[in-house]
Amino acid sequence: MTGMLAPRPVLEGQSARIKQRQDEPEHLQRLLAYSRAYQVAHRWRRIRALGTFVLAAIGPLIALFIHGTSDLVAAISAGWLVLGRTILTWMEQRGTLEAVRIQELYDTNLFHLPWNAALAGRPPAPEDMAAAARHITDDTRYRDWYSIDLGDTPWPADVLLCQRQSMVWSRQDHKNYGSIVLITGISWFIVGLTIALVRELSLADYLIKIFLPSAPAFLESADLAALHLRHAGNRRQAEHKIDDLWQAYVTAPESLTVFACREVQDSAYLLRRDGPRVPQFFYKLRRSASELATRAGASALRAASRPPGGPTT
Repeated sequence: MTGMLAPRPVLEGQSARIKQRQDEPEHLQRLLAYSRAYQVAHRWRRIRALGTFVLAAIGPLIALFIHGTSDLVAAISAGWLVLGRTILTWMEQRGTLEAVRIQELYDTNLFHLPWNAALAGRPPAPEDMAAAARHITDDTRYRDWYSIDLGDTPWPADVLLCQRQSMVWSRQDHKNYGSIVLITGISWFIVGLTIALVRELSLADYLIKIFLPSAPAFLESADLAALHLRHAGNRRQAEHKIDDLWQAYVTAPESLTVFACREVQDSAYLLRRDGPRVPQFFYKLRRSASELATRAGASALRAASRPPGGPTT
């Protein structure tokens, strides 16, 4: 980790003005850059998912209704499984790592936190971020990114509230997406069994004509569901750490240090780097509900931190 923050980046008792500063050009450019990097990483995920879905949907039909294609469809399915779990996965992970490092730079500069070189390496080059940011021409939906009401909460407590919004938002998205993927995979498996029973297929025919073409989809859904649900649990643990820090801050404001927030940021970085990705369409679908929920949560914490009739923290 980098050294001490000296002099103090924010005056004692003052806020970091995160709400105002986050829309300034330098911060907005980093936000657009890491959003673009995530978009590129998601493209590789979509290619992998599309191929898996097409094979799962069309493969069994071809094998059932076109004589002599069972072996070919099974071979294609096996090949796609290998390709998806090697090259396509590597390309997705490469793009994700780039996005996570830019996001880390965005957060640390916005929050006045030290950069942890031991964890994230050297900061991304400004030229690379500028080039990535230029791909997003409409920044409307990227403004007011940390949308909770911080009031005049002093630094670094305002940082902790923003970190909590990000953690809770992602935890809910991963939990809901993992549940949907699991239900979808189980439903598709049941559909395949139903078709086999209706057509009175033998076990061998079922395995070759239906199960093998669908195997990449079954494996993908099982792995994805497990990853997202496990990731949601890990974010819940990090969320508990944030809540404990906040409760300690309410009792003794001086107990919350910048290094405690840096530890939370370390957890966020590792979760972003190593965790699965929620598709953009699902994030957009839930955005309004997630925003309302996290705003309400932050307001409840701030309300509980001030004495009856006292000023807002």
